[in-house]
Amino acid sequence: MKRILTLLMILSCYGFSSTYAQNISITGTVTDGTGLSLPGVSVQVKNSTQGTAADVNGNFSISAPSNATLVFSFIGFQTLEEPVNNRQTINVTLTEDNTTLNDVIVIGYGSQAKKDITTAVTSISADEIQNQPVTNPLQAIQGKAAGVQITSQSGKPGSGVAVSIRGNTSITASNSPLYVIDGITSRDASFLNPNDIETITVLKDASAAAIYGSSGANGVILITTKKGKSVGTPQVAFNAFTGISNLWKKQDVLNRDQYLDLMTELGYTDLGSKNVDWQDETFGTGVQQNYQASVSGATNTGGNYYISGGYLQDKGIVAPSILNRYTASFNGSQSATDWLRFTANVAITRSNSVDVSDNAGVARGGTILSALTTPPTIGIFEEDGITYTQNPYKGGWENPIANAFAAKNSNKNTRFLGAFSAEIDFTKDLSFKSSISINQSKNDYDYWLNPFSTDYGRQQEGIARTNHTDDKVWLNENLLNYNKTFGDHAFTATAGMSLQESDWKYRNTEVTRFLGENGELLTEGTSVVPTLPQRAQWSKRSYLARVTYNYLGKYLLSSNFRADGSSRFAPDQRYGYFPSVSAGWRISSEDFMSNLDNLDDLKLRASWGQVGNDEGIGDYAYLALYNLTTQGSYSFAQLANPDLTWEKTTQSNLGLDLTMFDGRISFTADAYLKKTDNLLVNVQLPPSSGFPSQALNVGSMENKGFEFLLSTRNIQRDNFSWSSDINLSVNKNEVTSLGTSTKSLDFGGIYERTSAIKIEAGRPLGSFYGYVFEGVDPETGNAVYKDIDGVPGITADDRTYIGSAQPKFTYGFNNTLNYKNWGLTLFFQGVQGNDMFNASRIDLESMNDSKNQSTAVLDRWKKAGDISNIPGANLNNTDNTLTSSRFVENGSYLRLKTATLSYNFGDSFLAKTKLSKLMVYATGYNLLTVTDYTGFDPEVNQYGANGPSMGVDYGTYPQSRTFMIGINVGF
Repeated sequence: MKRILTLLMILSCYGFSSTYAQNISITGTVTDGTGLSLPGVSVQVKNSTQGTAADVNGNFSISAPSNATLVFSFIGFQTLEEPVNNRQTINVTLTEDNTTLNDVIVIGYGSQAKKDITTAVTSISADEIQNQPVTNPLQAIQGKAAGVQITSQSGKPGSGVAVSIRGNTSITASNSPLYVIDGITSRDASFLNPNDIETITVLKDASAAAIYGSSGANGVILITTKKGKSVGTPQVAFNAFTGISNLWKKQDVLNRDQYLDLMTELGYTDLGSKNVDWQDETFGTGVQQNYQASVSGATNTGGNYYISGGYLQDKGIVAPSILNRYTASFNGSQSATDWLRFTANVAITRSNSVDVSDNAGVARGGTILSALTTPPTIGIFEEDGITYTQNPYKGGWENPIANAFAAKNSNKNTRFLGAFSAEIDFTKDLSFKSSISINQSKNDYDYWLNPFSTDYGRQQEGIARTNHTDDKVWLNENLLNYNKTFGDHAFTATAGMSLQESDWKYRNTEVTRFLGENGELLTEGTSVVPTLPQRAQWSKRSYLARVTYNYLGKYLLSSNFRADGSSRFAPDQRYGYFPSVSAGWRISSEDFMSNLDNLDDLKLRASWGQVGNDEGIGDYAYLALYNLTTQGSYSFAQLANPDLTWEKTTQSNLGLDLTMFDGRISFTADAYLKKTDNLLVNVQLPPSSGFPSQALNVGSMENKGFEFLLSTRNIQRDNFSWSSDINLSVNKNEVTSLGTSTKSLDFGGIYERTSAIKIEAGRPLGSFYGYVFEGVDPETGNAVYKDIDGVPGITADDRTYIGSAQPKFTYGFNNTLNYKNWGLTLFFQGVQGNDMFNASRIDLESMNDSKNQSTAVLDRWKKAGDISNIPGANLNNTDNTLTSSRFVENGSYLRLKTATLSYNFGDSFLAKTKLSKLMVYATGYNLLTVTDYTGFDPEVNQYGANGPSMGVDYGTYPQSRTFMIGINVGF
C-alpha cells in the first residue's frame, strides 16, 4: 500500500513544469566544412532538456535564454558549444569527427564515453537490429558481438534463443545473461519489438557486470528503447515488411519402391500402396508480416515522449505453427522544475501462438521426425476422411499431419513492463534517482485432442489440458550520483540500494473421457486428473557502489562493489559480496606517441571482478520440503542443506583498443580467464537416501579465451563507400572439478539409448560419450564397436568420449556498401570446430522396424562378404544404433545470414513529399549455408545451446530461408 501511495503522489506531480529564464527567439543554419547544410543536427540548450533539430535544409529555430549556450551535436561531427550572447541569428559550421570515441555507451546504472570505458563492453545500434524477419530481437545481433554466442533453439515461430557470453559458467544453474530493459531487470527479452530498440549493450567481463552482483554471473545485456527527441514538431515513423519462407534443405529418404524393398527384407507385408512425399505434405511456405508505427517528439515545457504500436505475424513452414504478436510502448520524461524530472516507461506485449511438436521421435509425437519416418505408402486419412492414418505396424505412431493438426493447442501470453522514476538535482554535481518497476507475465495454455481422429485420442476418449502461469517481479532502486571535474581530474561516484521480490503462481487441469455411453461427444469430461496449484516466492536486497576516476583523459580507473542478499539461501549464507576493479591507460596521449600522425587512439585496459549466481536451483533449495498430495497427506520431498551458498565466478580481462587513420581502422582485442567455484549442481543421491537428487555446491569450471573485432572503412568517396566489420571469438571451456563424491554427471538423454553427454572433471560441457563405431562386420552385417575395457563383448565400460559440442571459434563478417542512394549489406555468420550428435539418424538408419529410412541405408549390408559402413537390417534389434561415434558429425557452418538491398530517396524528393525519410528494401535471411552436417539445420538444439546438453539434434524444427520486402517512412 505504501508503494501505491508513493506512486500516486509522484504521478500527481508529473505534469507540472515551470520556466524561470527570459527567453529570446534564435534562428540559424548548420553547415559542414564544405558549406553543405546538415539536416537533423541536434540543437540543445546547455544544462537543460530544451532543444530542437535542424530541418532538411539545416535551418533551426529555438527559444532560449539570452545568456544561454547552445550545444550542436551530430553523429560523425565534433560537438560544438556556442554562447548566445543576446544574438537572434547564429550560423555555425561543424567539423567532422572521424572517430566514434565520443559516443556515449550505456553501462550499468549510467553511461560513459566510449573512449573512457575500461571494461569489455560491446554496443550495437538500432540500424543493426531493425528490418530483419525475426521474432526475437536477439536473433538480429547474432554474430555481431565478439564473445557472444547466440543460437536458435528451434526454427518454429516464437521459439527462444540461447545466449552465452564468454562460455558457460554453470551446470545446473542458469547460463543465461541478465537483461536490463530501460532499468527493468528480466530473464527474457524475446517479447520486445526490435523496432523499438535504440541500443543493445553487452557487459561481458565481470568488472562491467559486477554492479549487478548475483544477477550478472553470465553477463548482462542492457537494452535501451527509443526515446523522444528534442525536435520542434512531432516525428511520425512507419515501418513495414512482408515476406515468405521455405525449407532450405530436404532430407533424402526412401521412396515407395525402396521402402517396400526394405520392409520385405524385414518380413513386413500389407504396408499400403500409396506414394506420399511426407516432407512435401509437412513443410510448406511460411509467411511473415510486420507493421510498426511510432510518434515521438518534445514539449516546450521540458518533456519528451515516444509512443509506438506494432503487429507481427509469423506463419511457420510447418502448419499450423503461427505467432501473432501485438506490442505497445510508451517512453516519456518531464521536467517539473529545473531540479526535478520524472520518467515513465511502459511496454505491453500480447502474443497468441500455435505450437507444433518437435524435439522428439515419431513414437512421442515429434512432427519433424514423423515427416521423415512415416511410411510413404499410407495417406493422410483413412477412408472415412476423419481418422488420421498411422504406421500400420506401430500403434500410436501417427503421421506428421496428425501430429501437427489433430490436437488443437493455443498459447496466450501477456507481458507488462512498467517503470516510473523521479530524479532530483541537489546541485549541478549531485543527484538522486528513485525508481519502481514491475515485470509481469501471464501465460495461458489450452490443449484439446478429440476422441476420434487419433489412436492416442481414442485411448483417452478425448483429453483436455489447461495451465495458467502468473509471474510477477517488482523492483525498487534508489541511486545517488555525484560527478565532479576539477582541473585535469574527473571523478564520478554512484551509491544505491535495491529491493526486489518475485511471486510465481501456477495451476493446471487435465480432464479425459469425453465419450458418452452411446459414443456421443460430451461437453465435459468425466475423469479429472488430480492436480494441485503451485506457488513460489523469492526476494533480494542489494547494496551497490561505483567510483570512477579520470586524470588528463589518459589514466582511467573504475571500481564497483555490490552486496546481494538472496532468500534462496539460508540466513547464514544469504549475502554474497561482489567486488571489481578496472583500469585504462590511453597510451596515445603520452608525449612519446605524439609523432605518430596516423594514430588516433590507443588504450590498454585491464579488469578483475567477481559475480554470483543463484538461479536454476529452485527458490527453496536449502530447506527441507514436504509435498502436499491430492489425498491431503504430506510426503517428504527434499532434504535440507543449510550450507548451500552462492556460485561465484571470478574473471580477469586484458584488452586493447586501437583507432587509426582518422577512424578508418578500429581494432579491439580482449583476453580473459573466468573461474567459477561452488558450482550449484543437482547431484544424484544414492538410492538408499530415498531422494533422486539434491542441490549442492560441487566443483568448479573454467573458461578462457580471446576476442577480436576489426572495423574498417575501406573506401570513402563522394558517391561510393564500403565498410567492414569482422569479429572472431575463441573460448575453451573445462569442468575442473566435480568435488570428491561425484565422479560424473549424465545429460542429453536419447530415446531408448544411453545418454549422449557426460560431464566429468577435465572435460568441457557438451562432451559426447558413447561407443566408438568401427564399421560393419562383413560376415554378419552387425555394427562393430571398439573394445576398450578388454572384457569380451561390448559392455558399458567400452564407452568413451567421442566428440565435443564446444566450437573452436565463432565469427561474423559484415559488409556495408553504399552507392549514391543505394545500399547493400551482406552479413556472414559462422561456427567452426564443433560436433553435433545427430540423434535423428538413429531413427533414420536403424532398420529395425517399419519406419521409413534415409537413403543412406541403400548402401546397407545385405549378405555375407558385403563391404559397407551401414549395418544390415535387423528386426526389433537396436544394437546397430547404440549411442556411438557413428552419429557424431561435424557441426561447423558458414551462413549468409542476411543480405539487404535498400534505396533511400534523396532530399529533393523528400522536400516535394514533405517526408523526412523514405527507404525501401529487400532482405534475404539464411540465404546460404555451407556445412557438412547432414541434418536439417546445424544450429538448432534439442536441449538448448548454453547448457551441458548442447549439440544434440533430435527432430528439431529447422530454421527457414526467408525473402522479404519492406519500407521505412518518416514524417
